[in-house]
Amino acid sequence: MRNAVKLGGSLMVTYGIAFALQVLMPRILGPMGYGQYNWANGFSGAFFVLSAMGLDVYIRKEVAVRKDHASEFFGGTLLLQLGMALGLIGAMLLVMRAGGEPPEVQLLALLLGTYQFFFRLNAILAAVLHAREKVDGLSVAHVVMKCLNGSGLVLVLLLGAPLPWLAAPFIGAEIVKAVFLFHLTRKHAELKLRLDARSTVTALTAALPFFINEAALATNGRVDVSILGMVANKTEVGYYGAVWGIAGMTMLLSPILGWVLLPMMSRAAATSQEESTRILRLGLEGVVSVSVPVTLALALGSETWVRLLIGEEYLPAAPVLRLLAPIFVLTYVATVCGSWLMAANRTWTVTRTSILAAVLNPVLNLLLIPPFLRWLGPAGGASATAITLATCEVLVTIILVYAIGSRAWDARSLAVLGKTLGVCASVTAVHLLLGQLGLDERDLVRGLARLVVDGTVYLSLILLTGAVRKDEVLGLVRMVRNRRKPQAAAEPPPSGPPSSEVRAA
Repeated sequence: MRNAVKLGGSLMVTYGIAFALQVLMPRILGPMGYGQYNWANGFSGAFFVLSAMGLDVYIRKEVAVRKDHASEFFGGTLLLQLGMALGLIGAMLLVMRAGGEPPEVQLLALLLGTYQFFFRLNAILAAVLHAREKVDGLSVAHVVMKCLNGSGLVLVLLLGAPLPWLAAPFIGAEIVKAVFLFHLTRKHAELKLRLDARSTVTALTAALPFFINEAALATNGRVDVSILGMVANKTEVGYYGAVWGIAGMTMLLSPILGWVLLPMMSRAAATSQEESTRILRLGLEGVVSVSVPVTLALALGSETWVRLLIGEEYLPAAPVLRLLAPIFVLTYVATVCGSWLMAANRTWTVTRTSILAAVLNPVLNLLLIPPFLRWLGPAGGASATAITLATCEVLVTIILVYAIGSRAWDARSLAVLGKTLGVCASVTAVHLLLGQLGLDERDLVRGLARLVVDGTVYLSLILLTGAVRKDEVLGLVRMVRNRRKPQAAAEPPPSGPPSSEVRAA
């Protein structure tokens, strides 16, 4: 819980900066320019997911219980990553030249590929700190990196620099972060740089299912943007990327779940299957309680949010935001279920599911984008991509929950889910009624007033029905407030957090 609060606090700062940039960039660049940037970013990310090799997830699972294991393979994998980066940049250049991309887009994509290398390296270094539960310096690194990135990007935008300069702040910030994280891992985790070919091969083999899973997930998040830009146009990518930037702010908890839950579940699974299952159920209950109201607000107020945050120019993309909103509840549920299955040594179950989605995603995009673009006009292609992503997430979530079976829920969690869905239906009815009474979202002030009423009704009903219990919320507040109080040094740490503390978390 303490680590989640520390990491969450830093992420709130970094997400705040990122959110400001997500508002500023589409407004300054326009749908076409922002589409070119978003396409280059997605294109480079789709290639460089290969350089991660699944090591960050593998480290969180294995180094959490084997302290010195990271030093056995880190030097060898780093050398391999450098070689792969050079090859991937060359492959990107060949593909873009064959596709006839403009020179400035090619250069931007290649520079963003360099950024992707350092980003993947930093993810591996951060995973070592997560596994050893040394996150104080990491939280500082998140904030410093995002401040450098944000200030540099604002400067580039205000100066009207050429498109490739957008990559410079990202590269500079990640290099600074890499230097700092090397220092932290050597200090707190005693990470050493040494070449051990046998240990490197062993680690890469063990990390293979994590690597395949990550590559498959990247297909859903990166390849769809590349396909949209090639089959439709960069303006459609601009629409999709701009509203994805708004909806993506709901994913604040996603990295925390991966950083904290997997090491915790791995340790619990090593000693008590019952404890691991209890963490699973309470984790699912928590992510549903947190993500559903935000998702509902995005879906009901999509036009208001687009008009308020990125401007009238992007209003054709408001239905795309409505389609994307429910995806994040499913993503949270799938993340918790996937972490439990990995901790239970059922990694290939998660991997096979991700592969299925990775195959389905490009097929559906290729089938749906052309007809939707003809039927709906502007943002039709973006709508097709959103529908494709939603379909894949529904499929993945169903398969993972089914794989876990009855361990994923109990009577309490089912009751919470039923009450939450009932409250959502009631709030939706109120929202539609308010529209009939004159609070029309075509007017920004009335649209915001409508959302305020929606939020008040949701909060009242969720507490009245007991879907979120007030005593648990207060318990969480007390835990956060008291987290810095010194603990008795003579007392050994408990094997697992008390039930009330986990439930509050």
